[in-house]
Amino acid sequence: MKLSLSMWSLHRTVRAGGWTVIDFLSFCRKEGIDSVELLNVFWQNQARELDEVVRYTRENGIRVVSYAIGNDFVSASEEGRSAALREITDAFPVAKALGTSVVRVFSGSLHPGIDYDQARGWIISGLSEAAKRAEEAGITLALENHGQLAGRGGQVKDIIEQVGSKALRSTFDTGNFLLVDEHPSQAIEPLLPYIAHVHVKDFKRHPEGRYQSLGGQTFEGAVAGEGDTRLASLIERLEASGYAGAYVLEYEGTGDEAVGIRGSYAFADEYNRTHGEGRP
Repeated sequence: MKLSLSMWSLHRTVRAGGWTVIDFLSFCRKEGIDSVELLNVFWQNQARELDEVVRYTRENGIRVVSYAIGNDFVSASEEGRSAALREITDAFPVAKALGTSVVRVFSGSLHPGIDYDQARGWIISGLSEAAKRAEEAGITLALENHGQLAGRGGQVKDIIEQVGSKALRSTFDTGNFLLVDEHPSQAIEPLLPYIAHVHVKDFKRHPEGRYQSLGGQTFEGAVAGEGDTRLASLIERLEASGYAGAYVLEYEGTGDEAVGIRGSYAFADEYNRTHGEGRP
């Protein structure tokens, strides 16, 4: 297992310090991290920064394995849904410039006054059009399990099958399933044929945790391997299935984010050591 790092793992540090994408990549270079996930939310001025970021990654041997956006198709207005589609398609040339064909996407959030069936219809319609354009562009959209509308494995599987395009696959976020009261070991089986991207994230039940599940349990972000997801067994299952995509660390714990990241990479080192592989 080769572990990559999502820039979201440093989101508190980035925001507190006013970091640019180059600052994040410089952190990765110093830490010996050579593959990353970038997010559109962290551009300060994309038009000005993109060429510099592309040049920096090439000069320093850093591979961008995925590019993430924050689209939301759950809008009562056609204009809002069109904006969500445009956010996805606008990401295609950026992803290609960065050297990746994987664009991580969302379904949307359940807003007041909108019922589940209505929201599901808008999501399927929007992602169907996005997937059609992604096919033409040679892009794979990776739908993250997140929130009430696409949080459970069955929901993600349903959306992917309803869209019916090979350009729409799953981002299997190991931690997020706990927030909809489903253990990832249960969610993984129906999704295995569709997983094209993995978020290595761990959560641990904690009485004062910042994250509350739909059923009222509270969780806190944890160093990979120290939470309740049983990460090692999930990775074993993915590898046994022939999964060949990226494993991207998305650390969401408290305290010093760099320390949590280093601890998570230590978990990956140990996993690879015990499974007969080299350093990730």
